[in-house]
Amino acid sequence: MYAFTLAEVLITLGIIGVVAALTMPSLIQNHREKVTVTRLKKVYSILSQAYMSASSENIDITEWGLGERYSQEGAEAIAENLKPYLKISKDCAFEKGCFPPDVCYRYLNETCWYIIDVSNRAYKLILSDGTLIAIESTGTSGKVFVDINGFGGPNQDGKDIFSFRLEKNRVIPYGAQDDTILFGNNEGYTAWVIYNENMDYLRCPDKLGWDKASSCKG
Repeated sequence: MYAFTLAEVLITLGIIGVVAALTMPSLIQNHREKVTVTRLKKVYSILSQAYMSASSENIDITEWGLGERYSQEGAEAIAENLKPYLKISKDCAFEKGCFPPDVCYRYLNETCWYIIDVSNRAYKLILSDGTLIAIESTGTSGKVFVDINGFGGPNQDGKDIFSFRLEKNRVIPYGAQDDTILFGNNEGYTAWVIYNENMDYLRCPDKLGWDKASSCKG
């Protein structure tokens, strides 16, 4: 009866270990990106439903008292209209405590972008599922930042924080086709993740676009 020698078993285990070491990082990354897609689509649905429910007749955010650009008055008006339709675990308003302390959210190019926790123009909430929400007024529309994994990292645009715009009758993910915020620019990744269900801009950005490929695979 033939049996494997110890050397053969060790060689086989070594090969398996090498293959696992080569493939595991890719599998883990793919899983994380699928989780990101799922969480972002869920938040998009929550925001859209809350926004639609904020008025049973006609959603015209310009009638909500948006005040001047970046005004607390406007941000609070938007928040107060949305809050009855959101499941909230913590309401920080304009105080600290609803975003990572002393953390500067970064763009994909690593540039420091926004320390949301200390912002006095953003109305801040934590939803019951752990999503962090920051609301601002542009004076003519609303802007919502969402951190989909709470206080975890990497605290980077296009990875765990994404942006939406509230306009009359609709919630627009930043970076949508024909949006003023173009895909590939700062904050321009939200629509891509929602509609194409991938984060391939982290791997082959030059290949992708609304008029080009929708994934690295073509």
